[in-house]
Amino acid sequence: MLDEKQMILVVEDDQNIRVTLTELLRLQGFDVITARDGDEGFSQAIQHQPDLVITDLNMPILDGVELARLIRREDGQLGNVPIIALSANLEAFHLPEKMNAGIDRFVDKSLGNTTSLMESVHTLLGQKTATVTLNIEV
Repeated sequence: MLDEKQMILVVEDDQNIRVTLTELLRLQGFDVITARDGDEGFSQAIQHQPDLVITDLNMPILDGVELARLIRREDGQLGNVPIIALSANLEAFHLPEKMNAGIDRFVDKSLGNTTSLMESVHTLLGQKTATVTLNIEV
């Protein structure tokens, strides 16, 4: 089915950012499911088998790194799904030691502009990059 929309799971504890990302991705033609933390995000990933996961790194209950590790332990398509991690403070996360969690891209959401995020989404899904941008205020 060539006309089937790709599904993206957005895991973000900040409601404003979650809603903004959802709208941006829907404008780009994606189906979007959301979760408020890593625990809920893992449940949504199991249930919906998304084509890509965008997760905040710093969340209550289960952070983005642990979520990525859980997803990578899964068999089949879910275990290989591309994962993008967002953070307003990437330097605080010691990225070299987090790379082995299975995260494909790290994007700094403090820049307030979604171009880098959308380029990563399209690249990881093997699509041409579109040019819709919105500002995210953190």
